[in-house]
Amino acid sequence: MNDLDLLRRYEPVVHYTLGEMFFPCAVEGYLKACSLWLADEERHTQLMAAPGELTPATLAAFRAAPVEHRYYLQYVDAPLPPVEYQRWLAQTDHVRLPAPNRLQRVGLATRILDGLFDLSLVVRGRVPGGTAAAAQRKYAASVQQDARRVYYGRVVRTGGYIVLHYIFFFVMNDFRSTFYGVNDHESDWEQIFVYLSDEGDADPMPRWVAYASHDFSGDDLRRRWDDPEVEKVGDTHPVIYAGAGSHASYFTRGEYLMQVEPAFLAPLHGVAAALDRVWKNTLRQSGQLNLDAGMKNLLSIPFVDYARGDGHAIGPGQAETWTPILISDADGWVDGYRGLWGLDTWDPLGGERAPSGPKYNRDGSVRESWRDPLGWAGLDKVLPPREAVAATVQMLAALRAEQAELAVQIEQQRAIVRTLALEVAALQTAYLDDLYQRRQATLDAEIAKLRERNQRFVDAGETLEAGEAQLGRLRAGDFGAARAHLQRTHAPQPSLGQQSRFALWWAAVSGGLLLLVIVALLFFRPPTWPLWLAGVIVAFGAVEAGTRGRMRSYLYGVTIVLAVLNAAILLYEFWFLALVLLLVGLVVLMIRDNLREVFGG
Repeated sequence: MNDLDLLRRYEPVVHYTLGEMFFPCAVEGYLKACSLWLADEERHTQLMAAPGELTPATLAAFRAAPVEHRYYLQYVDAPLPPVEYQRWLAQTDHVRLPAPNRLQRVGLATRILDGLFDLSLVVRGRVPGGTAAAAQRKYAASVQQDARRVYYGRVVRTGGYIVLHYIFFFVMNDFRSTFYGVNDHESDWEQIFVYLSDEGDADPMPRWVAYASHDFSGDDLRRRWDDPEVEKVGDTHPVIYAGAGSHASYFTRGEYLMQVEPAFLAPLHGVAAALDRVWKNTLRQSGQLNLDAGMKNLLSIPFVDYARGDGHAIGPGQAETWTPILISDADGWVDGYRGLWGLDTWDPLGGERAPSGPKYNRDGSVRESWRDPLGWAGLDKVLPPREAVAATVQMLAALRAEQAELAVQIEQQRAIVRTLALEVAALQTAYLDDLYQRRQATLDAEIAKLRERNQRFVDAGETLEAGEAQLGRLRAGDFGAARAHLQRTHAPQPSLGQQSRFALWWAAVSGGLLLLVIVALLFFRPPTWPLWLAGVIVAFGAVEAGTRGRMRSYLYGVTIVLAVLNAAILLYEFWFLALVLLLVGLVVLMIRDNLREVFGG
C-alpha cells in the first residue's frame, strides 16, 4: 500500500461548529491573494511580491532573510471599515455563534482580569478589527474558484511505526473576533497524527492517534486506538471535533474551558506552588492545599473553545470529502520559506502574530511535530506491539545474566568484607588507633558496596518477575489500560442550564462596572473610602453569589473572613496580653505533663 492509499484509508472525519467561516483549503489560492513583505527590527517594511505574483514555487525562492530581517505574508490588504463591518455582520447568511456562555462560566474576579486582558490588546500588536470579515470575503471568493477541502499529508516511517501526518491549512484564525477567544491571526495550521505499527509484510495496524490542542503536550496529546474516547466512522476513520475559530482538535464534542495565565502574574503562581511543596514535603501533611491550582484558576483568563460539532462535517461518509495532497521536505515551499504565513503584528505575547508554515516555528526552527512525530506525542518511549514482545524477551535474558553475575560479585564482596572485619577486630588496641580508623573506613565502604549489590540483585529479581508477567500479557494481546499513560485530560464543560436574563446581563457588565466603581473611589477619595471599597466588593460579591445560587456559601465565607479580621484586630490591640496568656497556657501544659510522669495517670 503506497503513502497516499495509507493516508486515504485512515483520513479523519472533522466536525466543525455552527458559525465557522473558514475551512481547510489549498495554499495556492491563499498565496495568490497575498503580498510578501520583508521587515527589519525597526518595523521598516519592503514589498517583495505583490498580490497575484506568489505561487508555491515562487515562495520557495525566499529561503533566507537578511540578518535581523524576517519575511511575512499579508492576506487582508485592509480591514473592513466600521460601517461596512456592521453591514457584513447584518448579512442574513452570516451565522453568529448561538448562545456564547464564556462569561457565565467564570467568577467576578476572573472577569475583571479578562477585561484587563482586552485592554492590553490596545497597546499590544494585534490583528485590526474587521480583518476576519475582510478575510471571509476574500476566502468566499476563492472558494468559488477552488472548492476543494484539502489536507496536506505525509508518511514517516520511524521507530517501528508508520506515522500518518495530516495537516490542515486555514486562511484565518478568527477565534477572538468571532468566538470571543484569546487571539486572531491570519492563516492557521493544525495537525493530527495516526500511528500505525509496522507489521513487516503484513498490513500495518492502527495503534494511536494524537490531536494538536491547547495547553497539552506529550502523552496527553494521544489516545490509544481502542480508547472509547476515540470515535470512528467505520473502523479506520477517527473523528475530530474542531474548535470554532481556533481549529484546535478534540476527541469529544463539547465546550472546552482553556486558561491563559498573564506573564506578569507568574510570580504569584510560583509562590503558591512553593507553599504547596512546603505543606506536603516539609510539614508532611496528608491533605492537599492545592494553592497552585487555585491560584492558577483565580489568576488565569478563561476562554471557551466551542467544539460543538453542529456545523459542517468533512470526511468519509459526509456530504463533503477530502482532497489529499502529499508534501515532504522535497517541496520547496515547505522546506524553503521560513517566514510567517500572514500578518506580523509584532505582538510581544505572540498570540496575534501569524504562524509559520507546516515545518517551522515562528523563529525559523523546525517544529518538533515535523522532525520527531514520535517524541511530540510521547511515543518515542513506547514500542509497537510486535517489537515489544521481542524487546521484553531480550530484557528478561539480560536481567537473568545480570543476576548471575551479581551472585558471583556478592560472594566475592562478602569475602572481602569478612577479611577486613577480621583485620579491624585485630587492630582494636591503644597503639594502633590511626591504622584502625583507616581500616574501619575501608570496611564501611566495602560494606556499602556489598549492600548496593545485594539491593541490585533483589531489584533485578523483582523486575524479572514483573517482566515475565508482562511478557505473558503482551503475548496474549493485553497491552494494559488504554488510558494509563494520561496524566491530565481535558473534558468538556457541563451544561450551564437555563440562565435568567439578569444573570446574563450581570455576567456581561459586572467586571467592568466593578472596575469603574473602584477607580471612582480611588479618584475622589471620600473620607471613609476604604470602608466604601470594602462595602462595594461585598455587595458585588453578594449579587454574584445570588445569580449563581450560592448565597448561603457566600454568607458563610463572609462570616469567616469577618471573624479572622476581628481576631487580627484584637491580636494587634492586645498582643502583649495574648503573649502572656499563651506563655501561661504552655507552662500549665508542661506542669501537667510532668505531674503525670511522676505520679502516673
